Formats: sequence, structure tokens, C-alpha cells
Amino acid sequence: MNMKRVEDLIPKNIFDFSGIDELKLLSDEEIMPILPALLEWMKDMTWPIAKEMPMLLSKHQKVLIPCIIEALRPEQSECDWKTFIIWMLLPLLDKDYLSMLKLSLERIAESPTRGEESEQTNIAARELLDEMSVL
Repeated sequence: MNMKRVEDLIPKNIFDFSGIDELKLLSDEEIMPILPALLEWMKDMTWPIAKEMPMLLSKHQKVLIPCIIEALRPEQSECDWKTFIIWMLLPLLDKDYLSMLKLSLERIAESPTRGEESEQTNIAARELLDEMSVL
């Protein structure tokens, strides 16, 4: 990463695609500090920039897993975000990395919070777990 700081590549608004091409070229080590901020752009999948995030993030699975685990915690109250992560991002992960999320998915499927139930996050988690069991 030359000249520009990696933080400068984080979208500034829902229409900011200016850093996407550069983000796609970053290594795991370069993108790691901003992964949580990029994952947050998946909070509303109607945002134009949100549609870029699943493919971009899935290229950094090794360093992304801790961010996903954090986002799926029961204390995280934005359950629609969890649902988007499960539906849009997790299916793009290799099965070895996806298996690292099994405990988080089982917790959501079997003991969902009230919000996870109302956003049907538990259903999304159960469907993904069922798919994982046949892989």
C-alpha cells in the first residue's frame, strides 16, 4: 500500500466505490485493520456499496473469521446484519473456514436471542448448518 493509507479506502458513504479496485488488491495483512469497518457495510444490503462486500471480504477468509465471530455474538443487537452475513457472505467461504463458525451458527440456530428470532437469523443459521452437514 503506497501513498494512501488503508483507512482511506473504507467507503465514506453508500455510493462511495472510489476505493473498491484498490481494496481488491490488498493482501490479508494490509486489509486486516479495516475488515471490521468493511464488514459493517453489509448492515443493509440495499446500499449500493454493500453488494461489493461479500466477494471482497470472502477473499480474506483467514483473517476475516474473527470479525465474523464478533458480529455473530449474542450481544450484537443488529440481527438483520447477522442474517445478511449468514445469507450473503458465509456461503462464499471455503468449508474449512466455514467450519470455524459452526459454534456461532449452532448458538444462533439453537438458542437465538429475541432479535435473532424476529429477523429469522436462527432460520438462516439452521439452513446453513444443514448445508454444511452434507458437504
